[in-house]
Amino acid sequence: MARETVETRNESGFQQLVDMYNLQKHPEGGWYGETFRSSVRFQTTEDKKDGTEHTAATVCYYLLPEDVRSTWRKLTSDEIWLYQDGGCLKIHMIDANGIYSSAILGSTLEHREAKYEVLVPAGVWGAAEVLQGGEFTLISCVVAPGFDWKCLELGEEEELMTSFPHLSSIIKSFCKH
Repeated sequence: MARETVETRNESGFQQLVDMYNLQKHPEGGWYGETFRSSVRFQTTEDKKDGTEHTAATVCYYLLPEDVRSTWRKLTSDEIWLYQDGGCLKIHMIDANGIYSSAILGSTLEHREAKYEVLVPAGVWGAAEVLQGGEFTLISCVVAPGFDWKCLELGEEEELMTSFPHLSSIIKSFCKH
């Protein structure tokens, strides 16, 4: 038992979290693991036409290392990002009208501008990066209605640049090349 403890101490905090929570690579960058999926399901009036059902809410861990930027993505659901551990995370957002905004997620005690929770509204493009000085950031992400892979859209640089040419610099920074 003592040997395992010594080996664990030699691993980075990032790797310990990946192992501890059995996290998997996420296509937008970083690592994730779903921790809750509501048993409550519902249909909107529109859904009844094709029989689609939605889960009320999901929760997952999302872990982003300092050397990875998450690529642009948007969901058809609201996301509430909740700070858990590590350094601060800068969340970049572009709404449907091409208005750019950002928020710092992290410990308010360590970074005056940081908030412990940030909302990324449904339909808003989002990308994230760990701020300088942090090895990683661990968040919990509450998605309502619940996360569904078919409701995730990864941003394509050409499409985003065409839609929001005035934001070319920030768009290129978070597109996979």
